[in-house]
Amino acid sequence: MKGSGIGLRLLAAAVISLTLIATSDSAGYRLSNNVWPSFYNLTINIQGDTTNPGSTFDGEVAITLQTNQSNLQEITLHKDALDISSCSLYNQNGLLQQSVATSSLIFDQETQQLTVSLSQALTANENYTLHFQFTGTVRTDLGGLFSASYVEPESGKTKWVLLTQMQRINARLVFPCFDEPALKAQFEVHIGRPNGFNSISNTRLKTTTSDAANNRYVDHFEVTPLMSTYLLAFVISEYSRVQGDTELALYSRPENINKTTFSYQVGQLAVAAYNEIFQLPYQQLGNDVLQFTSSPRFPHNGMENWGLIIYSDAVLVQDAGYTDGLKDLEFTTRIVVHEVSHMWFGDSVTFSWWSYFWLNEAFARYYEYFMTHQLSPEYQLDQQFVVRQLQLILRTDAVASTQPMTSLEANVQTPAQIANKFSSIAYAKGASIVRMWRNIMGGENFEKSINSYLKEYHLNSTQPSDLFAHLKQNWPAQPAVDLDEFFTDFTEQEGYPMITVNFTEENHRAVLRQKRFLSNPGDGSNATILYTIPITFATNLKPNFQNMTPGIYFRKNITQVQLNSQNPLDWIILNVQQSNYYRVLYDTPILNNIQLALAQSDHSSIAVENRAQLIDDLFNFAYAKMLDYAEVFQFIEYLSKEVHYIPWYAAYTGMERVAKRLTPHQLTNFETYLKDITAAVYAKLTVNSKDYDVPLDVYNREMQVSWLCKYQNTACNNDVKISFERNVEQPSPDYRETFYCAAARTTGYARVLELYQKETNSAERELLWRAASCTREYRNHYTTQILGNSTTVAQKTAGLAQMYEQNPDLITAIFSMITEDIQLLYAALGSWSTTAEVLSDLADYFTTSEQEQQLSEFVDKNSALFGDAASTLKTAQSTVSTNLQWADQRLGKLVNFLASRNSAAGLTINTTFLMLMSALISLLLKKMLTNYKLNYIG
Repeated sequence: MKGSGIGLRLLAAAVISLTLIATSDSAGYRLSNNVWPSFYNLTINIQGDTTNPGSTFDGEVAITLQTNQSNLQEITLHKDALDISSCSLYNQNGLLQQSVATSSLIFDQETQQLTVSLSQALTANENYTLHFQFTGTVRTDLGGLFSASYVEPESGKTKWVLLTQMQRINARLVFPCFDEPALKAQFEVHIGRPNGFNSISNTRLKTTTSDAANNRYVDHFEVTPLMSTYLLAFVISEYSRVQGDTELALYSRPENINKTTFSYQVGQLAVAAYNEIFQLPYQQLGNDVLQFTSSPRFPHNGMENWGLIIYSDAVLVQDAGYTDGLKDLEFTTRIVVHEVSHMWFGDSVTFSWWSYFWLNEAFARYYEYFMTHQLSPEYQLDQQFVVRQLQLILRTDAVASTQPMTSLEANVQTPAQIANKFSSIAYAKGASIVRMWRNIMGGENFEKSINSYLKEYHLNSTQPSDLFAHLKQNWPAQPAVDLDEFFTDFTEQEGYPMITVNFTEENHRAVLRQKRFLSNPGDGSNATILYTIPITFATNLKPNFQNMTPGIYFRKNITQVQLNSQNPLDWIILNVQQSNYYRVLYDTPILNNIQLALAQSDHSSIAVENRAQLIDDLFNFAYAKMLDYAEVFQFIEYLSKEVHYIPWYAAYTGMERVAKRLTPHQLTNFETYLKDITAAVYAKLTVNSKDYDVPLDVYNREMQVSWLCKYQNTACNNDVKISFERNVEQPSPDYRETFYCAAARTTGYARVLELYQKETNSAERELLWRAASCTREYRNHYTTQILGNSTTVAQKTAGLAQMYEQNPDLITAIFSMITEDIQLLYAALGSWSTTAEVLSDLADYFTTSEQEQQLSEFVDKNSALFGDAASTLKTAQSTVSTNLQWADQRLGKLVNFLASRNSAAGLTINTTFLMLMSALISLLLKKMLTNYKLNYIG
């Protein structure tokens, strides 16, 4: 045993005894609350050397603990996949009290609990030290202590990295411990490693001792702050410090010294920004060092271990010309900002149990977008949040498989149940709810609440009620609301509401009603759930889209809310900037007037977020059978004057479901429609970058070219062809795959393939392979490239997917080509199972009964070849049938609409009508009375 640290341990024990959260006895997965740790003295020795780090490790740990129970004669803690070689208990004077025979240890594999039976009862409120020696496995599954490798560019040698990932409950794979988040303790870590390696851990390296006889060294680290087991981390490698100093350092492979400057600078800015906004500087949290490192193999973008944040290489390393485009830099900034925020939300203040996991991730995802917006406003992440987080999670949260942000502790016990809380509900919904609170409260009140919360619970564990208490302290008194009800409606209930709006009293009154929105009301979800809803709005008489303070709350115990206007309204838009968590369905007259307003040159000052909201809501109402897709496509014709990325993002997200189900014949009319509604945005962006592009222009161009060229827009294909043939400068990394994919569809296939064959950067080769596979020379590509031996199975399957996904009008021909001799594909893929998966994925794009018949005939003739994998083909047949039924039932009116509008002067007439009506409305508005008032009736 090393270093007693008695003073620190006593302090830690006192803190823990005051803050320990009572645990549930449900199902036996939770540890009892009668024993808690305060200090771990942990040593890990890895075997082997730098060429072969070995598959096992040795360890010993001394756990200082206390009990609050008299006559306790057993200690239960966690372990998993560890072999215990010795177990001893020492009293508070450091004297051996009992040597515990390993044969007497009781281990429950299901709960991963290890029980140590004692011959002499523990005395309450005294310190004991439980000591284990053990061996464990260096894993390959990215959990616990695992290995990763990379090839050193200069020597071509394989280099090894050993690193940890303790979250969720993987600390028990590395050492026996009390592996629950509320059972915080301090850790003193010692890493034994061979010469040639070095190690880093959560805290500063204190000293290194030598075992010269065995050519080994032991690194000794400073004691950590009080923290949860899942935040412990160490990395054993040949890395060096390539950026920074003792307060913020970045460790990576030496060749990355010039590739990590950007990510390091983001880290500096993030720490400074959080120090200022939280009024609790990082250096005062309890750890005087913050380190970044990366791994060529890691299960997440980043992991917030206190003092040692581990990222994937893709986050920290920017390879000039390859991974330094705008999207790459935005990605790096967001992830670094996200992980650094966890030093406060998660590390200093930790949820008390996994059922409250969102208390960490909701804030980290919120700051990922809004702190990055503060640091880099050019990305407009405040607006991007609406389409990339809020609207994304609204889909997920509208089906039976959703879950509440907060679950009962009794319902989150098993490893699988804990894993289930690691969902987009905790991240994206959590961040959306935090944004809602912030916008209702106002920035100043919100920051006061957060700062007081972080200060009160520093080094402690919390439940949602602790956060809510601090929000209440600074919540505006008006309008009145039951805050307990409001908070729990959106955190303890699953799903969210939709509000229907219609005008009465000759447009002097807007009547609002609520119900839960469900994508499929028949999926077994509880449709009766109601919510306390903050109501914000703007109208044609007062188009104020900046005020996100509610005028009233729609209480769940009333049936409707009425908004009265002294003057008649043309339109009203609820949920300003889509700041709150609900959808809105307007009746047809209001929706028609909103479309007219949007058709004006300035979109009648309607906020870009609300333009995206209208589009996203309508597509989802159509998906839920509340209106027809034809109505949605009629409404979004206003896009012919829209050039902003955010509404287009929502539009393409909605159109994706529909376009995939259109037949090759119907795609002709869809392409015409697409050409018409993209007229303004395509004229602005074209296919080539501009010196005055802002980031969202770059993103928008990539999206427009991707869609237009995919659906065979003549102008898009010609412009790409000309630009590619002129051999202008290489497209930016953000745009490269889309541009080369479009070029490969025209006359550029051979050249894109040549670029692929000459490229040495592995990631770029994959990009160029996908781009080349967009070719319409599908038979040539299939025969010479996919069936050839020069590509991996993964490349072959990716190439096949690109061919049909990027050329939806060629799906029948591609399927016929593949199935005319299925043995060729089987030989290339080496597996009937993989071959079946390829055919199943392709069949998911079938849209006609003729294609369905082709598949059935193929399965009838060839199913014996596939053996057990034939079941995959049977499932594919069922999927095709379901898809065709959906299209037949849902898209009939849309197909007729697209056909009729494209005959004669469809869009010209519609657009002219909209322009005339817009001009008329403008004249009328100028004559209306300026006296304007809305009264709220609840």
